[in-house]
Amino acid sequence: MAAVGSTCMLVCLALMWPNSNLVTSSAPTPEDCVPGMFGNHGNGSAALWACRAQVALQRNWFPSPIAGLFSYQVWNGFDGFWQNGAVLETFANFMHYGNHTRYQTCLKSSLRQMYDLILAYAPAPSYDDMAWFGLSYLRIYEVLGDKDFLSLAQQIHDWNYQYGWDHTGTCGGGYWFYDKKTTITNVQMLQLSAKLYRHTGNSTFLERMKTTWKYIQKNGLIDQETFQVSNIATDNCTGNRDFNKTFNSGVLVGGLVEMTNILNDTSYLNLAHRVAQATIFYNSHQGVLVERCWPECDKDEYVYKGIFVRHLRYLMDVSDDITRKAYSDWLDGNIKSVISNAVCWPEMRSCNITYQDGPSLYNKTGPVFDLEWRGPFNISNPMVQAEVFDLLVANIAPGTTCHGTGCTYDPPVPPPRHLTCADKPCPTGQPCCEYHKSYTCCEETQKCVKGVCT
Repeated sequence: MAAVGSTCMLVCLALMWPNSNLVTSSAPTPEDCVPGMFGNHGNGSAALWACRAQVALQRNWFPSPIAGLFSYQVWNGFDGFWQNGAVLETFANFMHYGNHTRYQTCLKSSLRQMYDLILAYAPAPSYDDMAWFGLSYLRIYEVLGDKDFLSLAQQIHDWNYQYGWDHTGTCGGGYWFYDKKTTITNVQMLQLSAKLYRHTGNSTFLERMKTTWKYIQKNGLIDQETFQVSNIATDNCTGNRDFNKTFNSGVLVGGLVEMTNILNDTSYLNLAHRVAQATIFYNSHQGVLVERCWPECDKDEYVYKGIFVRHLRYLMDVSDDITRKAYSDWLDGNIKSVISNAVCWPEMRSCNITYQDGPSLYNKTGPVFDLEWRGPFNISNPMVQAEVFDLLVANIAPGTTCHGTGCTYDPPVPPPRHLTCADKPCPTGQPCCEYHKSYTCCEETQKCVKGVCT
């Protein structure tokens, strides 16, 4: 395992949680995250910062992470619909680890029917994107106990298996991503199958978990020497040795934790630790996690580190005290680096904030964060904010409780309002392309021709 935040340790003793007592000119409201809300300074800091990050995510970018299906709503959506699905799991985790019900309506109102989810990507199916919603809906079920979310998770699983699994048996099967078999889809479905079996006892989910695991093994997606995880299985049934995406390792770790619980076999837990520690070792610089795409990451990659640390927390939850502390110390070093070096407060100075779909309905608020956790702050967007939100939630101390009226803060979810290109909703340099009453933001290299980005 890489050194745990060693370069930051001495410097950060005096700067452990800067702005932790930040005050505003007016009396705090239930929306505000105030010192003492999650306990004393040592145990409550990660939860307090997670609370602040969540408020900034909601107010700067969207009142609800999934107010509508597409990005042309009044809220500022992510670049891809899958990220809206993935962040729901973080909302549920924060509610669980922080022992509160803040933004509960956001979670409850995120439920969609299969038709709506499929429509979001019509006519081309997107099995990995659907799986993010499946995992998030299942996590929401675990936290809220609403069986409608469990039902949707099962429907997503079955739809993915019916249409996305290679039923020819080539290379042992596997889930498709267009014409490739990406690792992320397969580790997502490994975890989703396992969790569904744990919650339902339906042996079909158990068999599909085992079949997916056999596919992962057959194609050598986990390097047996370094325990890094390949991104794609090649046509000759081997991993492509592209180890550059941390979320592959993270979701696999979550699946291995589930398999340990189901099969009562500690070899899966041991493998989960090796994969997690390899990811930390090969992707840490000065004790801080860095995605290997840096500084040329695309918008999908903006959230990968957050997904890794999210699943590291699931591993921590089943680890012994010594191992758990080692992971927690490493996360703490990352958090200290982010808060010391990669944060900006719009209330205190001008912050470079990117909006995906036009300016926010609300005043800018912080803290907002940079993709580079080592700093300095350069620019923030909803994907980066969600990634840091995941980091903060991942290291909330066990037994944390919430105190005060802010623990139940649950604003209404405003109805979506369709925008048009006249609202100038697209980021600078991205042409707005309108078709009938809908629009999309083209890439900077594209032009809008008769309502289509080309």
